[in-house]
Amino acid sequence: MKAATIKGPNKPYLEIKEVPTPKPGPGEILVRVAATGICHSDLHLFKGDFGPVRQGFIPGHEISGWVEDFGPDVKNPWGLKKGDPVIISWIVPDGICKYCASGKENYCPAAAGRMPGLVGLNGGHAEYITVPEIAVIPLEKGVDVYYAAPIACAYGTAYHALREAGVGPGTSLVVIGVGGVGLSAVQLASAMGAYPIIAVDVRDYALDKARELGATHVINSSKEDPISRIRDILPDGADVVHEARPEPDLKLSMEVVARAGTIVVTGLGGPKSYFSVNILPFVVNGIRIIGSLGYRPRLDLPEIIKLVASGKVDIRKLVSHVYAPEQINEAYENLEKGLHARAIVKWD
Repeated sequence: MKAATIKGPNKPYLEIKEVPTPKPGPGEILVRVAATGICHSDLHLFKGDFGPVRQGFIPGHEISGWVEDFGPDVKNPWGLKKGDPVIISWIVPDGICKYCASGKENYCPAAAGRMPGLVGLNGGHAEYITVPEIAVIPLEKGVDVYYAAPIACAYGTAYHALREAGVGPGTSLVVIGVGGVGLSAVQLASAMGAYPIIAVDVRDYALDKARELGATHVINSSKEDPISRIRDILPDGADVVHEARPEPDLKLSMEVVARAGTIVVTGLGGPKSYFSVNILPFVVNGIRIIGSLGYRPRLDLPEIIKLVASGKVDIRKLVSHVYAPEQINEAYENLEKGLHARAIVKWD
């Protein structure tokens, strides 16, 4: 099969080559890949932020496709059949530990060592992928399988963060950094009834996209003071601030969050990324700061799929660029340049 494999930490990061098509082992499902997303977390992987760069490893953790085959001992609780459209979670919990049992499967210890396309398991930048069946989530009728790939990361990460922060009807929200996750947060928050929704970025293109997806106000922080603008709109501050930049910095968040408000952070940063907080306003104002990793695959992803199937969220609007596999290095270069809302690679 054709696959994009990691060459090393220098550009071009990937090379397209022929590798053996994987066979599903016990409890695994073989998926024919429709599309994969181009995510900023991949750049952390290529540059060694998650550990030593593995030459020959297949990245790509935002994956959609069709069921192709089943390994032995597959329990198949969804009743999947060959040809059914699915997405693949990059969080692969064991389903039995105390975290999974308490509805926190995104923090399952077993998942830390087997993240398709990130850690342990080869990913979806290829024509086929095998994964444990617990990571395979069916799509509902009417959901475009190609454009569904971002549900498996961008939308999932944003949705769980919004839920953790308590976003609902009437929640005032500031989203700082409107890349793939930030734009997904804007779109989902709009569908959830949040108001107002303020998007902050340094790219006019991203802010235009944020407005298209439901932002009521947009602020280019390189051209105007975001603190004064946000305080003009929300004199008491925002109920929730979502820090979605790849390199989070909570200085702005702390300035614009309301008393008893919540700051939720999804940007991963690098191994040497830190933030500091002024303790007095943090304590006196009762601010909550939440780190939110990914999503709960068996709980959050089906809920997002229902939102999409109902027509409340149009996933096609998020995707700004579509690439062929041979253009994958160009896709990552354009990601680094900040040219994407969300990009996908079509493998089928």
